[in-house]
Amino acid sequence: MPDIDVKSKEKIEISYEDYFRTRFSGIAEMVRALTPIMDQMKALDRIKELYKRKSKDLVKRLLKNKKPITSFEEFKEMYKEQMSTEFMQHCLNFTITEDTPNKLTFKFTKCLWAKIFLEIKEPGLGYAMCCYPDYTMAKAFHPKLKLVRNKTLMQGNECCETTYIWED
Repeated sequence: MPDIDVKSKEKIEISYEDYFRTRFSGIAEMVRALTPIMDQMKALDRIKELYKRKSKDLVKRLLKNKKPITSFEEFKEMYKEQMSTEFMQHCLNFTITEDTPNKLTFKFTKCLWAKIFLEIKEPGLGYAMCCYPDYTMAKAFHPKLKLVRNKTLMQGNECCETTYIWED
């Protein structure tokens, strides 16, 4: 791999919103350009499959130097830690509405991903890239972990209701 200039690792002054808008607008333009070649449903199905694979890889990276998750308590601890990172705090507003031995429910009232994809009029693409892969990620964390989501901001609802259930 080529040596990367040290300056490339410096931080830039750009808002999270501007970064997301730039990144996802470009992807949306590419999908729109390819849609005449393959119909939109086929394109979204391919994107879902791609992001399912990417989500499995992300879980592997998150757990790389950690012991495997063996209980729901371990998952909840890791997930809450992940949700409290500076990055997530800049991208999401949420509350935990239920936290029991077998269930963890979040209510998301703001989501930067949904805001941007709705703004660029591509909620289907946003769902395929950002929401749908969460189901695969849940199973990648542990086979007993199940994700249930009845509403999403991405699909125009007033909130996302996201529940993780540990199935015995």
